Amino acid sequence: LPDAAAVISTAIAPGAELIDQGGVQRAAIDALATAGFLGTPLERAAQRELAELISAADASTWFCWVQHQSPLRSLAQAVTTDRAPFVEELKSRWLGGMESGRFLAAVAFAHLRRAGAPNPVATRVDGGWVLNGTLDWVTSWDIADVVMVMARGTADDAGNVMTCFIPAGRSGVQQEGLEVGEPLRLLAMSGTHTRPITLRDFVVPDESVAAVEDLASWLAADSVRTADANPAAFGVTRGALSELHELAKQRGDAVMLEAAEQLAEQCREIRRAAYELADRADEANGPERLDLRVASLDLVVRATTAVVIARAGAGVRSGTSAERRVREALFLQIQAQTADSRRAGLKRLAQPLRRDVA
Repeated sequence: LPDAAAVISTAIAPGAELIDQGGVQRAAIDALATAGFLGTPLERAAQRELAELISAADASTWFCWVQHQSPLRSLAQAVTTDRAPFVEELKSRWLGGMESGRFLAAVAFAHLRRAGAPNPVATRVDGGWVLNGTLDWVTSWDIADVVMVMARGTADDAGNVMTCFIPAGRSGVQQEGLEVGEPLRLLAMSGTHTRPITLRDFVVPDESVAAVEDLASWLAADSVRTADANPAAFGVTRGALSELHELAKQRGDAVMLEAAEQLAEQCREIRRAAYELADRADEANGPERLDLRVASLDLVVRATTAVVIARAGAGVRSGTSAERRVREALFLQIQAQTADSRRAGLKRLAQPLRRDVA
């Protein structure tokens, strides 16, 4: 993807160290859109490579970019039903702009994976739904035009999930019953314009509803999707190892170079196996795919830590690529996390160190 690499090197990479303070720039997203790298997805292998290239340059920009993909895919696949009678009108409003990149979309559905009482909830009323509760993490709010919100139903709809599309922060639309909080201060990815939103009797008309579907079916499909290794883990690893390799050459350090090459070989091996299984994803190979996801997350921590070690004191200075990537690696540990992936990650960390015994 030489065209993508050129856009990333000019529109994203130069400002990567400033994004925590200034936030992801919409101009960077627009540059990707203009080049055809935001809307209609590429062929699967190319789309993964694009995700890796963006995250290698800056994971915050990648996160805003990847957030666009789910609502784009969901709206494109939405069909008219008795519960969602205005899907074609909804598509005419948003889909073309999302495909061209004129509109940037955000999502809010991670709460569906949480155990316990549902929050937020959607209550059916004449002509639409009423939302109440909180959306703790809405990424891209300030730079997005539209956000896809999913919420569990109440009463007769308790086993369903409703999906709707509403204007986001960049649209400038004032929406009664929707209160936007201050940007979250995060250990990592603070530049992703992530805000909490409170919904108080927020009315969603049927004209904004894309689907009403069975929650159990959605969760089952989500568990299949989230078992796979995240391309961003390989991207951040590649960015770190590129830095480590360059540093080794500059210093003529054979040990450093060997570390970079061995970690790169591990990355290629895990990546090949993970994508191979993802391409034939099913419940039967779920545990193996989850193992590879955990292995990729372990690798990104080791690769980014290696750069800190190699840079010594300079590696812990704030505002450097080494510091940024360590924090990005930590964020990836919990991004799209499910109970299964959390347990798998903790089990890997709890494994005893192996020691050779004479």
